[in-house]
Amino acid sequence: MTDDITILTDPLPDHWDEAFAQALIGKTLLVGLTFVDDAGVVLERQQFFGGVIEADAHDGILLDLLGEHDGDTYALPPQTSVIKAAEPGVTSLAGDRPDFVVNWTIHGAPDEPANDEDIDQA
Repeated sequence: MTDDITILTDPLPDHWDEAFAQALIGKTLLVGLTFVDDAGVVLERQQFFGGVIEADAHDGILLDLLGEHDGDTYALPPQTSVIKAAEPGVTSLAGDRPDFVVNWTIHGAPDEPANDEDIDQA
């Protein structure tokens, strides 16, 4: 039954614009993530921003995070079709004005911290 399912290794052409993706490099991107359960109830919201340092049709868009996550990186899926120019007045929680914004709704809880991360142990 699953033999009929096509597994995509690259984004659909209407979701990836190579010229736009390359133009994103060096620009700032404000990311909003909303995590919902199976009933659509919001579990958590996250917001962060960073500078785009890589954009690849297979690996996605890599951000060098700024603000409270400064020094970390975050990879977004290879989908430029959902990235929009930030409207005037849009700012991050830290008050920075991004060049672009993107919002994702994710079905499921955010990932648990990795075992090797610092965890407060009493």
